[in-house]
Amino acid sequence: MMKKKKEHKFRLAYPLQNALENSIFYCYRGLMTCISCTPYENSEPWKIVVILYEGNIYMCARPTDESLKRKYSMTERDKRFLSWGYKFEQFILSDKPDTQPNPYVPVDETEEFSLIFKTKLNKHTIVYGAEMDGIHCGGKSIPLPPKAEGVDAVIQYLATKEFIELKTNRHIEFRRQDENFRRYKTKKWWCQSFLVGIDKILCGFRNDEGIVEKLNTYSIKDLVKISQNYWDPNVCFNFMDTFFTYVKRCLAREVKRKHGEKAVDNLQSLPIVSLLLEWNPGMPVRVAEDYNYEEDPILPEWFLNKNNV
Repeated sequence: MMKKKKEHKFRLAYPLQNALENSIFYCYRGLMTCISCTPYENSEPWKIVVILYEGNIYMCARPTDESLKRKYSMTERDKRFLSWGYKFEQFILSDKPDTQPNPYVPVDETEEFSLIFKTKLNKHTIVYGAEMDGIHCGGKSIPLPPKAEGVDAVIQYLATKEFIELKTNRHIEFRRQDENFRRYKTKKWWCQSFLVGIDKILCGFRNDEGIVEKLNTYSIKDLVKISQNYWDPNVCFNFMDTFFTYVKRCLAREVKRKHGEKAVDNLQSLPIVSLLLEWNPGMPVRVAEDYNYEEDPILPEWFLNKNNV
């Protein structure tokens, strides 16, 4: 396992930075989706830890009081709602391109397949991981992934494939349900898919017993078109750009406060600098005053240990 971790770290070994303007952001797609949807969010707060280490910035979402309350008060029916989505994937996806789906085996909800992406958002460089549902075959014959050629061959194989996102949703029967779908669901689906270059989303519309009775395929252009009265993708990504700029500004202020003015141009010499950013609907993003990184460490020891490079 440690050998694999070293290999991944080597593959992501972008230059260590000394100036914040060149810092690379590292995070998960879910965090980026959360940030980009913030301008239209009116009920769900968030907390994000930002860590400056060796000149780059690592961001990790943390649970809020509201999310913890929901988690610990989930009913058995609530848990079934989540499980239905995993089971739907099992009905649609196969383990190999030359086999059929097998929905008769138990669902392992801990399984996932993730890819790492790199993108630019104006002046910001972001590296992020994202769980991928499956490859879209589209009725075509897809070759098996390579086995003996090594990791680079697998990466090349995946880079040439079209991925698809799978979703479930209750049947839309009333106007209020349709408005909520266009206002909330489509926005999140669009952000998730756009960030990883997915064009097609397959949605299974289910009844109250979890039985999918209808399939709809959406392109991300469809989502923007049917939701144009409710949200604008430009607003989402402009906010995310502004947020990344804000993060760098907050870190610069913290570096100067703790280590002096000149330290912002010599980030490699600094220990970990961390902040907790909080946001509540209707309020500006703020820096928490009582945050202590040592009580909730994010970066693992193997990553921080230079001997493992």
